[in-house]
Amino acid sequence: MDRIQKALDKAKAKHSSVVEKTRVAPTETHKQSKVEDPLQSPITNINYKQTKVIESSSAQLEMKRVIAGMYNNPQSAVFRMLRTQILQKMRANKWKTLAITSPTAGEGKSLVSANLAVAIAMELNQTVMLVDMDLRNPSVSKYFSLNAEKGLKDYLEQDISLPDVLINPGVKRLVILPGKGRAEDSAELLSSPKMARLVEDIKAQYDSRVIIFDVPPILQTDDVLLSANYFDCTLLVLQDGKNKQAEISRSLQLLDGTNLIGSVLNKSEKPPTHQNY
Repeated sequence: MDRIQKALDKAKAKHSSVVEKTRVAPTETHKQSKVEDPLQSPITNINYKQTKVIESSSAQLEMKRVIAGMYNNPQSAVFRMLRTQILQKMRANKWKTLAITSPTAGEGKSLVSANLAVAIAMELNQTVMLVDMDLRNPSVSKYFSLNAEKGLKDYLEQDISLPDVLINPGVKRLVILPGKGRAEDSAELLSSPKMARLVEDIKAQYDSRVIIFDVPPILQTDDVLLSANYFDCTLLVLQDGKNKQAEISRSLQLLDGTNLIGSVLNKSEKPPTHQNY
């Protein structure tokens, strides 16, 4: 924990992202705009006519630790707090796309992505798309117990339509673009014209949509840097006690200029102070 804090403090001149007990620490932004009206009409009448519906049961979600929508689980409040802080900052800046990464593999970025997507979808006036952009190690599908037949890799390599890939996991207002299989040429696929068109299309379809991209670890591939122009802002997930100070500093350096919205300390032994409110 001290190592993480020292690295973040050292980068404070360029980044105002501070890690503290499994919560997001929003950074300052350059412009402010009107926040969306939280009392606007709820989005309830959604019919998934083209999108495949594969319903994940509550038991399946809980087993995979996707617990953001389970009020009886005290840890779920952490993700709803994270949702509120992130949406406030994104709405104030009219940002629609969020990338979630980590310095190295195994720090929990995909689990945070899944829980954050569910938490945001719980807002009645908000729709969410969760895109598994980790083409070398896609894992979003497993957190929702989806047996996806095709994924983002197939869409980019083959002549198939987007509805053939999209899945609703039974959570209202949430659509998943899963990953399927390993792509050794992930950098080339993510920087392709078809990927650029895909991002433009999904951003333009719905004004109410927030798009979360679960992207690879930033220190292990160049995929995040190659696709950085797709994202309005970035969230950095850190595992408590795992990273060296140099790794955290290098991650922050690589994310410089990407609107780092904050950081999450994952797998912390100390629970958040608000957890038992």
